[in-house]
Amino acid sequence: MVFLCVISLFLMTIPISSTSINHTYTIKSQNTSLVFSHPDIIEMIQKVNKSELRRHIQTIQDFGPHPTGSEALELVGEYIYSELDSTNLPVEYIDWSNEKYSGKNIVATLQGIGETDGIIIVCAHYDTIKISPGAEDDGSGVAIVLMLAEIMSNYSFNSTIKFILFSGEEQGKLGSSVYAKNAKENGDNIVGVLALDKVGYAVTADEGRKVVHHSNVESDWMVDISTEMANKYYDYIELEILRWSQDSGSDHLAFINEGFHGTDFVRYGVNPFYHTSEDKIEHMNITYLTKVCNLTLATLSAMASLNSVLKNDELKIVIKGTFLSRPSQIYIKVENKGYEIDTANVTIDISLKHIFRNEYVSTKKEHYDVPCNWSLTKEIGEYWEFLVGGHTFTKGLFKLEVVVQGINDDIHLYKKEVTYGWVFNKLKVRLIPRL
Repeated sequence: MVFLCVISLFLMTIPISSTSINHTYTIKSQNTSLVFSHPDIIEMIQKVNKSELRRHIQTIQDFGPHPTGSEALELVGEYIYSELDSTNLPVEYIDWSNEKYSGKNIVATLQGIGETDGIIIVCAHYDTIKISPGAEDDGSGVAIVLMLAEIMSNYSFNSTIKFILFSGEEQGKLGSSVYAKNAKENGDNIVGVLALDKVGYAVTADEGRKVVHHSNVESDWMVDISTEMANKYYDYIELEILRWSQDSGSDHLAFINEGFHGTDFVRYGVNPFYHTSEDKIEHMNITYLTKVCNLTLATLSAMASLNSVLKNDELKIVIKGTFLSRPSQIYIKVENKGYEIDTANVTIDISLKHIFRNEYVSTKKEHYDVPCNWSLTKEIGEYWEFLVGGHTFTKGLFKLEVVVQGINDDIHLYKKEVTYGWVFNKLKVRLIPRL
């Protein structure tokens, strides 16, 4: 009885057509290959203008420090708005405010031509800290977003692309947080967010050959795409992708906090002029910046060319369990709430791991010992069920984890559910929650 009380207390604490010819390419994700068509990436990369990138950064720097709420930031915003407006894309200011600050986000929209309402966001922030002219942080990101809008506005993509410049980033991602919260409340189908923050500094040859792509697990498919683009178009990009864990310092995090997928590009080298009065173009490497622009253009094009239909929220994982093996010891159900419009192409990874031992729970029989670790590939209509029954497991506390990850045209989908339980003896298994 004492043992059961201890166990209970423990578990309670566990918490596309375009203006030119479309081409077909294959992306190799971690699970499968993804085939899609999009405008000629090489053609678009060849339109990246190094001098224009430099001009954007020099112009932004010349306004001097432009923190949120300053007159200088208003002038930088007017410049950005004018540049976006010259692409003939619809452009708008979106006001935001909180108790201490107010500002404007600037959004240009390239409407998708696909059958879905998928949205891809590429973004940077145009505010600085009070002492910095902000050439690299984040004039570098702003310059790339402006260049992408200029080039990509002449092509068509399945998903809608939003080119967004946020203010309030240096005060805690204020502008992007308001935008992401409103997007969640409006039910916007934001497939992925790619932020550009501090992407123009490289001194050594090694620094000039690498770029960091930060990502959480859910958004790792975006790193798959950037890596494939960097490899496929290496002669034009000349960058190696470093797959690093999530970065909490840029605007994509505001979207992650609302349940969307988001990543960011950051330069590999350490810039000693970051957040100083000497964050100026003379300390930047425009050749490196151009490489990052080429990579972003290829990555964004690939993302926007996916024919994404389902939203991440349309997947639901149900886990239940019983004491004995009838009807099942473990019951897992994956529901596709959007089944009427599309099936979900996914891999499903299911694992039972002992909490205090670094090993899988195993089924015990006289002649074999099989770890409880299953991986399946499924096309799910309304639902899919997985039942386990009639096994004798190794005893102890365990964690049951189910991860559903999209492949093919649903590569952006990701869902994870975790619960806990324990095995007593023979066929007796207890899960939380129980059936």
